Amino acid sequence: MKRVTMFLLLIMLFPSLAFGGEIYGSITEGKRSVGAGVRVEIITASKTYPTETDRYGSYRLYVPEKGACTLKVHYRQPSQPIKVYSYEGSVRYDLVLEKRDGHYSLRME
Repeated sequence: MKRVTMFLLLIMLFPSLAFGGEIYGSITEGKRSVGAGVRVEIITASKTYPTETDRYGSYRLYVPEKGACTLKVHYRQPSQPIKVYSYEGSVRYDLVLEKRDGHYSLRME
């Protein structure tokens, strides 16, 4: 009983030990920022987490689940999704949008 109580107390005091973390970064098209208002989605097995870029083309959001996720950027049209990972701590993904054959693709910088 004492172990269970200690475990629950640790989870309540340090929730980052039990859950995923923050995913953040910047998005550029060529050498320029995409600017403000570009929708970014991180899709996990159970939920979609949306956010938008700020005026510098940066995004930041908290994903409670750990593991593989899919990241989509909706810039003028939806881009091809890429696989990212959510960890216990923060992880940075700087992304570059490239237009090929009329469609945007994402790559990590």
